[in-house]
Amino acid sequence: MKINSNLNAQPHFCAGQTKIFSDFDGTFMPKEFGHDSICNDNPPVDKGAFDKYFEEFKKLLMPSDKGVKKTELTITTGRNLGEFNYYMKKIKDKGLKIPTPDKLIITNGGDEFLCHTQNYFESDKENMFEEWDVNTSKRKQLKKFIINWNGFKIKNKVKAFISRLSGCPVLIEPKTHQGMYGYRGNMTLQEDVENLPEELRTNYISLIKDGDSLIRLTAPVGSEYIKELNGLSDELKKEGYSINFQTKENNGETFVNSVSAPNEWQFGTSVEIKPKTRGKIGTLDKYHHVKLMVDHIIQNNSGDLVIAAGDGRNDLDMLDLSNYIDKMKSPNDFSKPEFREQVSKLPLITIFVRNSSSCDEQIKKFEKEFNFDGIKRFIVVDKDDNSRPKSLVDAIKIAKEEYTKINTSYRENL
Repeated sequence: MKINSNLNAQPHFCAGQTKIFSDFDGTFMPKEFGHDSICNDNPPVDKGAFDKYFEEFKKLLMPSDKGVKKTELTITTGRNLGEFNYYMKKIKDKGLKIPTPDKLIITNGGDEFLCHTQNYFESDKENMFEEWDVNTSKRKQLKKFIINWNGFKIKNKVKAFISRLSGCPVLIEPKTHQGMYGYRGNMTLQEDVENLPEELRTNYISLIKDGDSLIRLTAPVGSEYIKELNGLSDELKKEGYSINFQTKENNGETFVNSVSAPNEWQFGTSVEIKPKTRGKIGTLDKYHHVKLMVDHIIQNNSGDLVIAAGDGRNDLDMLDLSNYIDKMKSPNDFSKPEFREQVSKLPLITIFVRNSSSCDEQIKKFEKEFNFDGIKRFIVVDKDDNSRPKSLVDAIKIAKEEYTKINTSYRENL
């Protein structure tokens, strides 16, 4: 899509809005307050530091003196709905609180959920987000990218395939899949398996449909079912579905038992079925939600700003500004005026929170390509580098300041 937005146009009535899309683990939730500290007390979370950090974030998101809400926060995570709600409950159980996101995107670009409980940490509610909070309008919008996918019908095809397998496995459909270190609660795969008769505990397949866009299958380590499930790919494609079918071995998110040792739980193999998408990003990704918002701002010339933040390889497509402009013909095209002009008009600034050196080569490339005229469109957070912002809060403040330099409408209405 050609970008024709006029950054110096007359101020739009609602201009000055900031739409933040932030990865959760290691980005919105700093690494020092990660899963082990919150869920296992290993090491115990520093409550003083936790409260101080999120109080700063709360101030950033607060409405102005006139009571007009100018900042919308969307958390986009690889976790599914059950896992995210579990994490929030553990934070609440410790007497801690974080700013409540307005929206939640699960499974790296899957379904979006709308928050109807702004005071969750003061409430007696079990879950921050409920299944019925799903944004059905966003599902329809995402069809702009998705090629021939129907999660409900595909799930039924998968179940029919499993029913024909030679060993007649028991089908288990837990509400949430098991996490890396073994969550404790009422809805784990372990509990479902342990409630089976002993002779069936190594003869099952677990099927999870996370929202509308991810189907995950697992089986005990050492069973033949994972191999047999590979036949699903051809069958679904013959039905006309355009899918990404991936086998993930020794998957840290798949915690299953073993045929040889039924009472021992370990990382297993999973089969994941996802929608294919148009363009160079071949599977549904958190990028697609950001792209919809960026396109909306451009088309309506609203003078608003999108800020997208992440900390890992699974965030790079979302943070790569070249994904939001006309397709480049070669890697060298970024030095050409027409591409730099399109980048300069994007209502988007992206942030990378550096928690390791694993993406250093890519972030250096992004800094060079996107910050070509002195405007910071790609910002790196690094608490060990005094030349860079130390936290996501600081980086968001910088992003807003940078955008006021180039967008009159945003500046005058901020």
